[in-house]
Amino acid sequence: MPAIKELLIREDNYAQDMDKIVEPWLALKRSDDYIERVPGNRLHYTHYHVEDPRAVVLFSHGFTESEEKYAELVYYFLNMGYTVYFPEHCGHGYSYRLTDDPSLVHVDRYETYVEDLLAVAHIARQANPDVPLCLFAHSMGGGIGAAAAAQEPELFDKVLLHSPMIRPLTGGIPWGAAKAIAAVTSALGMKKKYIFGSKPYGGLEDFDTSCATSRARFDWYQQKRLKYPRLQTASGSLGWLKETGRLNRFLMGSAWQKITAPVLLLQAEGENMVSTEEQERFVAKLKKAGKTADLAVIKNARHEIFNSTDDVLAPYLEKVFAFFGS
Repeated sequence: MPAIKELLIREDNYAQDMDKIVEPWLALKRSDDYIERVPGNRLHYTHYHVEDPRAVVLFSHGFTESEEKYAELVYYFLNMGYTVYFPEHCGHGYSYRLTDDPSLVHVDRYETYVEDLLAVAHIARQANPDVPLCLFAHSMGGGIGAAAAAQEPELFDKVLLHSPMIRPLTGGIPWGAAKAIAAVTSALGMKKKYIFGSKPYGGLEDFDTSCATSRARFDWYQQKRLKYPRLQTASGSLGWLKETGRLNRFLMGSAWQKITAPVLLLQAEGENMVSTEEQERFVAKLKKAGKTADLAVIKNARHEIFNSTDDVLAPYLEKVFAFFGS
């Protein structure tokens, strides 16, 4: 098994190596599939297969993201001997959407995300019955993943919660007020309206206020988003915000009691999207209940830890693979 430092796609030639080495190699191992858990709602997922895998890793991506954003990470997992399944959540990428606005992320109920993820998890488990099934769940996908691990606690062997959205940050509006606004406006028929202050996709984002610390990694995906409209989801609906409140209530109310798999929560030192206090409370609840759980802070990283500079990324990846391989 190669060392991470040997595999690392370096920032100094990042775009060229991603375009000419990583993506063509991934294409050889990739298959695209759809499932319709609900008739007419086609959920897209990709499958990357390796021979005699150490384990299967199911990804659960974050808000307004896509499978393409994780190409570099998937490349590392395959090279380290892991088969990968990667569904795109409702409202993202090639998957079905509940609104006609390509910039808007809307969901009817957070359970839709959880049930979709579990459907792909069962496909992965049935195809690979003799190896562990691990979960890599980032941001919004971290909240979804934690809920999935609580709903079917025997399904996953390891759960990595990566900058998980146990509760989102809501700018200058207190969380309680944001929940109340989302609930009232949704009840008034505004579920599919933009969260106040948010707006449709407007092109290139500002690196200085982004969730990344690597300019090379940030720029590479920005160019992808400019090229493909399916990647241009940018904001959430009031209904989506309402559902994050329901998800938070479930996670902090009872989900932590049901999770049985070992949990590692990776927290970014420079977190700028989700509540670190709520992450810490969640892990504390798991530990108090006697569960195997740990929290590690990744220094010099923002919310998207996987989009860090090379010096941060290499030891971070070693920590990820140590957890899954232990």
